[in-house]
Amino acid sequence: MYASIALCIGLTLSAQPPAEKGKPAAEALRPEPGWRELGSPHLWFDPDPKGKRVILRARVVLREGVLEHLLCKKGTKEHEAILATTAPPQMIHAGLVLTGAKPGHPVQFAPKFEPPAGTPIAIELLWRADGKLRQSNARQWVWDEKTKTALKLDWVFAGSLVYEDPVTKKAAYAADEGDLITVANFASAILDLPTASSANDADRVFTAHTAQIPPIGTEVFVALSPRRAPSTEKPVTGVNRSP
Repeated sequence: MYASIALCIGLTLSAQPPAEKGKPAAEALRPEPGWRELGSPHLWFDPDPKGKRVILRARVVLREGVLEHLLCKKGTKEHEAILATTAPPQMIHAGLVLTGAKPGHPVQFAPKFEPPAGTPIAIELLWRADGKLRQSNARQWVWDEKTKTALKLDWVFAGSLVYEDPVTKKAAYAADEGDLITVANFASAILDLPTASSANDADRVFTAHTAQIPPIGTEVFVALSPRRAPSTEKPVTGVNRSP
């Protein structure tokens, strides 16, 4: 399966899929010409040598309540995720590899607990409000009920896992089920927090930081890049600012 993800990288960079029909909405964010589509009109690779990034298009689907996800696949877990996207999970994984990020391993619960590991990933969010571009570190959208502060940990590139589908007997990528960027530990997550974070209802500690999150339905660009030293961190720029 990981070999097939690697193959996807070459295929998507050599052939661009057709654009979606229709014109973008007046408030839609638009990708820069230098960004390259990754198997979807909602997912791009920015090859800027100063800081390679994966950018995906998502929408706000939740502003209040307990969380298990920052981002889920559309049509799966919107009741406990702030953002949802139609970007293909395998291509998000492939794009992260293109940035130079290294997948580690997902959470392990047995025989003993081992937190997720992998390259730390910076997540920046960009959206339009009142005709102006707004930007935020994704951690500001997640509230830690224990510390009473915004999330302080970076996500890591855990890389999800591959399993044999019991029906088709073929290899399947677990993140296709919807666990893209989580705040509760899931072995299927592409990005997870490198600490113990339970998905049990009574033990979940992360909630949506409502005051920081724009209205439901707001379109958001989610930029993923390997975490660099603060002096070299690249902000979310280079987005077409025309409505």
